[in-house]
Order: sequence, then structure tokens, then C-alpha cells
Amino acid sequence: MTREKKVLANLYHLMALALVAGNSDSSTVFQSETGFTITYPARYRTDQAESTSIKLYIYLTDSTPVDAVTVSTDDSFTAQATLDTVIEKYADAITTAYKDLKVLSKDRSTLGGHAAFRTVYRGVIPVQYANDTVRAETLKVNQTWVIKNARVYTLTYKALARDYNKYLPHARQIMKSFTVT
Repeated sequence: MTREKKVLANLYHLMALALVAGNSDSSTVFQSETGFTITYPARYRTDQAESTSIKLYIYLTDSTPVDAVTVSTDDSFTAQATLDTVIEKYADAITTAYKDLKVLSKDRSTLGGHAAFRTVYRGVIPVQYANDTVRAETLKVNQTWVIKNARVYTLTYKALARDYNKYLPHARQIMKSFTVT
């Protein structure tokens, strides 16, 4: 067998392995009309609503509607808005909206190759479980904001505090796939 044929045979073998592995956990690519793309495992249940600020809600478990990754957009900014403008509006707003919320970290980051700002916080937040059921739950939330063309994208991973580390690797994988188009 020639060297080229060996290389091709190895390549075909790798492609077959990738297909088999991919079938065990196939992915869904969500492309929003608002200019972002995100990939998540096809086994996850989602809610999609281009007409609301939360464009995509990816449930990381079927046992609770809380443990999830969401993508939201905000078109209320002007063309002159910068990441600092976004930080001024969002970074402390959540802490004033709910009492007893503790900010665990705030830092500049990147998201989808763009400058971003990330906040991680923990506290008691009302959670809607059904149309008529709201319970106060202790959540841990990781929110990252990025702005492009006067549109703010908010990528959020939120979970019951006791579940946060359990689903964090799954959330990170999804969040790393986020791109602004």
C-alpha cells in the first residue's frame, strides 16, 4: 500500500470514528435572526422565541426549568454604545433587583471572539415552575455580555446553587460555541 493510500485509509478511519461518536451525541446548531449562532447537544430540550428578548432557552436537565443556558438580546443601545456602556447598565442592575444577592466575580472576558464582561452571582431569586407556581430558589448565575452593531447579547448559565458545578461543564461547552455573526 502506498503512503498516500495509508494516509487516506487513516483519514477515512478517523472520519468513521467521528461519525460514530457524533451519532451518540449529535448537535443542533441554532442560528438566530438577531445575528448569533450557538451549538448544543440535540438531546437538550429548548424553547425558542425570536419575538422576545430571550431568543433561546436550553434546558440542561428535564428535572427542573432552572438549570439552563439562555441567550438574550437587547436592541435599546445606540450605535455609539461600547462595552463600558453595557457594563454601566447591566453589571450592577441585577444586584439592585434582588436583595441578598452576592456578586462572586466580575471580569472582562471574551465571548465569540469579542470583548465581553462577565459576572457570577448567587442569591435567592423567584423561579417560575408553572403558570401559577413561583418559588424562591437559591441560584448561582454566570452572565456574560457582548455588544456588536448596537445589539447586546447576553449569554447566561443559571442553575440551582446545588446543581451549578454539576452542569457547569455542559454549560461551558455550549457557551464556547457561541458566535456573533
